[in-house]
Amino acid sequence: MKYSRGALVFVTLIVWTACSTSPQPEPGLPPSASDLVLLGSTKLCDDKTLILNTWKGTTFSKEPWGSGERLQRLSQGSQPDHDRFYFFNEEDILVGAIFRFVSGLNLKPYPVLRQTLSELPPSSAFFLDPTQLLQSTKAKSAILFRTGDKLSTTHYLVLDDEDRPKLLVASMAIDPYEQLLSTYQESYLPGLVRTISEEKAKESALSKDNKFLALQQFARGEAALFLSCGQRQPDVAVDAYRRALEYGFKDEVRLAESHHRLGLALRETGQMAEAQQHLEKALEIRPNVPEVINNLGSVLVQQKKQAQAVELFEKAIVLRPNYARARFNLAEVLEKVNVRRAIEEYETYLALVEEIPEEEPRILLVEERLKRLKGK
Repeated sequence: MKYSRGALVFVTLIVWTACSTSPQPEPGLPPSASDLVLLGSTKLCDDKTLILNTWKGTTFSKEPWGSGERLQRLSQGSQPDHDRFYFFNEEDILVGAIFRFVSGLNLKPYPVLRQTLSELPPSSAFFLDPTQLLQSTKAKSAILFRTGDKLSTTHYLVLDDEDRPKLLVASMAIDPYEQLLSTYQESYLPGLVRTISEEKAKESALSKDNKFLALQQFARGEAALFLSCGQRQPDVAVDAYRRALEYGFKDEVRLAESHHRLGLALRETGQMAEAQQHLEKALEIRPNVPEVINNLGSVLVQQKKQAQAVELFEKAIVLRPNYARARFNLAEVLEKVNVRRAIEEYETYLALVEEIPEEEPRILLVEERLKRLKGK
């Protein structure tokens, strides 16, 4: 995570613990129950038209946000008193929102949220105004808490006051866009907002920065390819990853992963030859990534290049012996040429994915295949 220069200073993290009485989250997910309603009747992934219908009769402004748009609705005397910033991608889908509580929101009337925060370890803690460290008055500090569900992440920035904790900022975003909506940016911190002209200049410069635009397109591709809003859109993903590469990444990991993801999106659209090219490019930049090697093998299988695919699946397994998906793919290819080894790989796969709910459909498929292969 990156903090604004001059405004935020890291301090030692403070761990809060308490007994839990709030509803239990899904296995593997942090506590997230809340009695503070932020989005009202709308939700992430809603179309902008729906949001605008709920804002009829109110005053708001529109600003470019990279290739998308930001709607800004400042406090209008409602309770709780807060400013809203809604972020849309170029398909006009709500991908994130930030809520800035102008005077700080007293959390006393929200026992469920307070309980949730007590159960979450802080993501970070920092001073809101470092100049106070040189003064005799106590410097104000805030703690950032991070939670969410399977597809989205929520941040709560809370003023560190044991007697009267106040919520300063809350944000939520579908996961691929989380890094683009930093709750702790100066422009969203109550009391630290500079002049409107300075704020707009910062926002404008950020939205035109090629790195930001590349990250935004990468996030758009991730959301489209991995069903962040419940629907896979491989054509959108192909366009997004291509544009991310056009804007450019200097970081080799990002660059390689963009080629990898574009290869996956092209595979989804049936463009196997070009998918192969981008997966090979990803491996040229970062040679020994098991996931990319495995996915390249899958693309080669689609092109009837089984012998080359076997070599790649085997390499992925050498690099990561417990790579269940690569073992499944290898066994599948070996069924027609080496039944005994196919059986061994299927059995190894079953041992690796035991009690993993997400693998249940594939487990049933493998069990059926083993019965057939052992009956030969």
